Amino acid sequence: MRAFFEDLAGRWDEQQPAGRHHVLRELLSPFAAELGTARVILEVGTGTGALIPCLRERAPAARLVSIDLAYAMLRRAHRRCPDAALVQADVHRLPFQRTGVFDLAVCHNSFPHFADMPSALRELARVLSPGGHLLILHDLGREQVNAIHSGGGPPIQHDLLPPGEETRQMLLDAGFSYVWVEDTAAHYVAGGRRSA
Repeated sequence: MRAFFEDLAGRWDEQQPAGRHHVLRELLSPFAAELGTARVILEVGTGTGALIPCLRERAPAARLVSIDLAYAMLRRAHRRCPDAALVQADVHRLPFQRTGVFDLAVCHNSFPHFADMPSALRELARVLSPGGHLLILHDLGREQVNAIHSGGGPPIQHDLLPPGEETRQMLLDAGFSYVWVEDTAAHYVAGGRRSA
């Protein structure tokens, strides 16, 4: 998986549609309250850092830490945002020893690539403070995401978004409450609050 994204990094931005920044800003718009009150935010799967400026715009006072599995992606994110806090890390084994470090975790277009979704969600719950929020955001619908990944060949052809009810149950099992999922043709967004 890591090798796949290391190789893809050099082509990633040129494959993105025009108006990407506007799409990302709109994707974050409904979560202004969560972003506005967060003091420390974890972004999981930053890729080339496209979401970093949008997160900073919505949460200017927050400390933002962005992680990605692929070093080449992080190098490109550094070029985009030289002062960003970037960490090469696996969501299944986050390098943060303390629990409850973050007020908000954002997984943008990365959830299908979690090899063990339940384990990754438990790890995210571990690093979130009680009452902290998790957002899983995809700016395409599940069927479209799954079609892209299915046709992408190894190692992503089996990296699929589960039906909304499955994600909802995984979030509940991982210790999240107030769980919600919007599994629509236009987008796939989900989230919850870490239980106290």
